[in-house]
Amino acid sequence: MLGSLACILARVCDPQGPAAATASGENRVDYLIEARLDELEKRLTGKATVHFENHAAVATRELWFHLYWNAFSNNRSTHLIESQGKLRGVAIDSGWGWQRITALRTGEHDLTPSLTFERPDDDNPDDRSVFKVILPDELAPGAAIDVELEWEAQIPRVRRRTGYKDDFLFVSHWFPKLGVFEGERGWNCHQFHASTEFFSDYGFYDVTLDLPARYEDKIGATGVVAEPPQRSGNRVRTRFLAPAAVDRTRLDATGELPRVHDFAWTADPRFASFTRTFHFDAWRERFDVEVAAVQSVFGADKNLRLRNVDVTVLIHPERERQWERHFEATCAALFFYGLWFGEYPFSHITVVDPAWGAGAAGGMEYPALFTGGTSLWSTPAMHEPEGVVVHECGHQFWQGLVGNNEFESGWLDEGFNSFADSEALVRAFGRSLEVTRYAHVPFHGVAPTPGPASDGFAGILAAQRLPLPFTELSFNPLRRSGFVDWWRDQPYFSFVEHWTDPRWHDRARYLGDPERDAIDTFGWKYIDQRSYTTNSYPRTAVALRSLIAVVGRDKFLLGMRHYAETWRFRHPGPQDFFDTFCIGAGVDVRWYFDELFRGTGTADWSVSVEQKRETAPKGVFQREPLGEFAALEPRADAEAEKAPWVATIALVRKGELCLPLEVELRFDDGSRERTRWSREEQQLSKWRELPYRGEKKLVGVVLDPERLLYLDVDMTNNAWFDERDTRAPLRWSERVFQYWLQLLHWQAGIGG
Repeated sequence: MLGSLACILARVCDPQGPAAATASGENRVDYLIEARLDELEKRLTGKATVHFENHAAVATRELWFHLYWNAFSNNRSTHLIESQGKLRGVAIDSGWGWQRITALRTGEHDLTPSLTFERPDDDNPDDRSVFKVILPDELAPGAAIDVELEWEAQIPRVRRRTGYKDDFLFVSHWFPKLGVFEGERGWNCHQFHASTEFFSDYGFYDVTLDLPARYEDKIGATGVVAEPPQRSGNRVRTRFLAPAAVDRTRLDATGELPRVHDFAWTADPRFASFTRTFHFDAWRERFDVEVAAVQSVFGADKNLRLRNVDVTVLIHPERERQWERHFEATCAALFFYGLWFGEYPFSHITVVDPAWGAGAAGGMEYPALFTGGTSLWSTPAMHEPEGVVVHECGHQFWQGLVGNNEFESGWLDEGFNSFADSEALVRAFGRSLEVTRYAHVPFHGVAPTPGPASDGFAGILAAQRLPLPFTELSFNPLRRSGFVDWWRDQPYFSFVEHWTDPRWHDRARYLGDPERDAIDTFGWKYIDQRSYTTNSYPRTAVALRSLIAVVGRDKFLLGMRHYAETWRFRHPGPQDFFDTFCIGAGVDVRWYFDELFRGTGTADWSVSVEQKRETAPKGVFQREPLGEFAALEPRADAEAEKAPWVATIALVRKGELCLPLEVELRFDDGSRERTRWSREEQQLSKWRELPYRGEKKLVGVVLDPERLLYLDVDMTNNAWFDERDTRAPLRWSERVFQYWLQLLHWQAGIGG
């Protein structure tokens, strides 16, 4: 049967030949897969032909594969040890998952006797997520090989990235997947760590799924359905091509044939399916100012037109009214990312709403398919699901089209995507409204100050937690309840609105852990999960956004576009990004990348001012070198009031980072002047004094007036003003007083 699969594989390969499909010089891997689901046991059995073309400069005698689901087979896998048994809130023993090879051959050669499990990262003897086999002969540069394999797999209860929940299936990392051969460096095939994603070569996929008949037309996958589903009794077979047949003959704007580096699928009989088309012209009309600005950067000859894309939303009935919001958010990503970084080259994309109780599969990205995440009572002002949909759709560009190694440099996609999704979100949907949830129901607004604690002395006074002496036990007479808390807080009367710009939300998250690790660190080698998350997501976003302050937005866009187009369908590393960006931007900022991405330095700029009228001269003065000393006539009061203003402006930098800093002086006549504290000056001294003498009075000095240096760890000291704002403190004091008055009234009456 596998021999016939190889014949089919030849039929679905690139009609222009393998050379045209791998013009970038990367290896190519094509997959032809058939898999059958045993619904009762939640088991998959599969057969595949893997076509591997070695475009490296050296030969190989080995093939290395991933078996991702073995990370979920027991609590001693590397993944489970690193995550301390935490899998997005799902108990690890709620449903184990595993994969095992049952046959593996090339031609007439049986490769299974040579199969060995490898642990390239930690020598964990219980980890089974990577294996290798030995080939009968070396695979020379430019040569290709077809490997036929069979496997069985137990689908885990839904957890990080994959699994089942009742009838809902989200199946990713589900087939034995070839690693990446890097020539002299050998095979890049890391174990499945808790803080890593995936890395694989590009190619074509032809996948046939055999499922129970009730899943017919309720399946979504990377690629599109290639032919009408074939129903036989209580089973249905559905074949997918990724990319779609129409995409395999269309060169994108960079002259490449589109390819994908992974295949995931989902199915649920309860799915409601909606399909609508993203039309570039409609979005260009809505955001004509942004289009004009980008066109002026890239030049009139640059064709910014994007292809129209069919968007399918698979959503569950209880959230069906949100399908258009999923669609709009997907379109926002396709438009802005495409405008800035180059078009999405595929004709179709699918966004999936995970089932209730399957949130562990939410917020995940795969080529032409991704999962969102929302709640039943979400409103558009909350950016839910808009925020997660824009982010996950954005991964179609960063890692989907520019295929960095997520094991080693996850920040090259997660951080780039965090930067871009905030830029797209604020343009398409504005700021988001913060909410407070009671019993999972969101209420607009937040408390103006933290409420009473439920532990310690406050917990005792509120009768929420009474510790029992000489034991670790406690008595909880008044347990917390969402409905009771809502009754106590009365949010409609005591809460305040809080609108958040997603770009500043990136900075707030970055400040949680700004300096323990360098950004450019292997995913599993950060000190802990918090450091991984901070560096891979918001810190990279903040570093990129602050780069705009250094080079300007025009050069920034030129550098990012040049990188995105140069490395499309290829595997760039950190240095590739640094070098390519500088070439595209036309400016050498390798020092910036070294300090920000490979260093742990921070910066805090501050300003203070001493200002007064110039004092009248007193004492005796010598007019000539040999003359007599004589007293000056005292200055009249009217003249004293017209004396020049003199001020000393003190600029101070704390931390190691040295970045050019704009300083704006504001005067009482409304005029403004600017100066710059250069990087070179900051390297010589951590402080600088700016003397001022003039007829105009200083009313303000503002550092970084455009607020472009998001890296500044404390912005409360970035401005000095001659007059204090006395109204805002009083208004906030009144709000805090009203909130606590409500709490104490409730506690003294009903709550007491």
